[in-house]
Amino acid sequence: MISLVKILEEVEEALTPRQKLARKRAMAGKQRMIQRKRQRTALRKKGYKQLFKKAYKAAYKEVYEEFRLKLFPDVPKSELSVIQKKQIAKWTLRKKKRVMKRARFKYLPAFREKEIAKFKKNESGKAKSEKNYADWKADNELDETAKRDYKAEYKKFQSSTKAKKYRAELNKYNRDKGTYGNGDGKDASHKGGKIVGFESEKKNRGRKEKSRLKKKK
Repeated sequence: MISLVKILEEVEEALTPRQKLARKRAMAGKQRMIQRKRQRTALRKKGYKQLFKKAYKAAYKEVYEEFRLKLFPDVPKSELSVIQKKQIAKWTLRKKKRVMKRARFKYLPAFREKEIAKFKKNESGKAKSEKNYADWKADNELDETAKRDYKAEYKKFQSSTKAKKYRAELNKYNRDKGTYGNGDGKDASHKGGKIVGFESEKKNRGRKEKSRLKKKK
């Protein structure tokens, strides 16, 4: 009878390099998917069944270890034969009530407390970060009526000699071209400090000025 290992080796040899690469990519994708699933599972709170299963395993291991030390005290665990392991497992299964009792009353409450503490820590950290963000937002949020008076600032800026001169220059250009007050939706545009022509008022007024841009350090 041909062994499974031999069959797999033959299949491996039959594959082309392209097929091998495709299989490797597929397996890599599956590994990432498995990792993501494990991460998501770790973030979920475990139910009673999952915790009891975990508790039963821990209790079984403890009882198994007791019988191992009782039946074969001089034999290390790594050197136990198959027959010896079966014998220990047989004695452990006979004491199933002991395993169940320890799982229910010793390990299950401990695992439950650990699970509650884990999620309580996460929730407290989340609440703390949300509180810090709320405090930061409250400190940095501008109250227009209390902190700044935009109308007064705008009035002060437009009443300056520089602003008046700028507006007069634009109005003169429009009058010279015969476009003053015609409602065409175009502004006289500047380039290098000089008027170079007309462009859409949306484009002209939406352009960021160099003086307002943040300088990179």
